[in-house]
Amino acid sequence: MKGTLKVIVAEARNLKDEDLVGKSDPYVKLILDENNIQTTQTKKNDLNPVYNEQFSFNVDGQKKLEIKVFDKDTVGDDDLIGEEKIKLSDISSKRYVDTWVKLTKGKLGFRSKGEVHLIMEFIN
Repeated sequence: MKGTLKVIVAEARNLKDEDLVGKSDPYVKLILDENNIQTTQTKKNDLNPVYNEQFSFNVDGQKKLEIKVFDKDTVGDDDLIGEEKIKLSDISSKRYVDTWVKLTKGKLGFRSKGEVHLIMEFIN
């Protein structure tokens, strides 16, 4: 599968708070493969952030897009809030997908970690 994948990270909601003091400072990382990683701005103290940021990827044989939401930490490593994988075949078959992606697979198994609103378009 070859083409261009356009992704708008619109917003997130009900993100799991990973901070002991204050609220999380979330950002979204989109990973097509190890050479194609793009990241949104960090939103301070916001568990329902609005991003409205657009990204573009050149797809050449990759099978999935990974979505990872992190809490930016000033000390130590950023905390993973939640993640999910999207099959590119699901996007390319529909051409246009506007969806809320449920984040799971955090440190404690399959409990909900919130959702990210993505608008994706695949162009051959």
